[in-house]
Amino acid sequence: MHSLVLNSLIAILLLASDAGNAGQQRKQETMVLQADAFEHIQFGKIKPTKYRFDNGSLIAEVDDSASFLMQAFDTVKTVAAVRFKWQTRGRLLLKNAAHETRRDGDDAVFKLGMLLKTDIALPNPFAPKWLKRVQALLKFPSETMLNLVAGAHHAAGEQWPGPYNSRVKMIAVKSAPDGQGWWQASHQLETPAEVVAVWLMADGDNTHSTFTTRVKAVELDVLAQ
Repeated sequence: MHSLVLNSLIAILLLASDAGNAGQQRKQETMVLQADAFEHIQFGKIKPTKYRFDNGSLIAEVDDSASFLMQAFDTVKTVAAVRFKWQTRGRLLLKNAAHETRRDGDDAVFKLGMLLKTDIALPNPFAPKWLKRVQALLKFPSETMLNLVAGAHHAAGEQWPGPYNSRVKMIAVKSAPDGQGWWQASHQLETPAEVVAVWLMADGDNTHSTFTTRVKAVELDVLAQ
């Protein structure tokens, strides 16, 4: 009798789970990598990275430089996973994982940043010009961010706080060679995140590095509403 009741409860839970998953089906969205889809944000007196688009890919030329491309979404996207392909030439002068957590090592061959929706973003009259530009572009408030770091010294999945802002979480993404000269990066979020904008960034200003990174096939797994 107890076994029959237990089996019935399990069946009910499975049905409820299936119903919930049916309402949370994923759809794959491929970001269009073209100039008119992004805003180039520059950091004041820091030399900007040179970005250009070529046949569906993004090329970032870093020369002791830093800046990023931003795309603000018109609707909030509930993102469950991210994938992209990347390759790089040159050398990022990072020493080790410990160096990566410091301000003088806060560089990467590529970072995909996701700005997360918050209930409210308090205005800051002392914010730098670049941050005010970001806030002006956003359709929804955001004060926290996930930065997926390609080619990191940290092991895949390891996390550390951004050295310039503790509300930025850095995450080393898993990358594997695809057999065609590219690294295939992928990351499954621990919990689906409400994303309001994406940053694409390659920087070498803190480590005085020079390299070129190419990125393509940026895909978001988005939960259908």
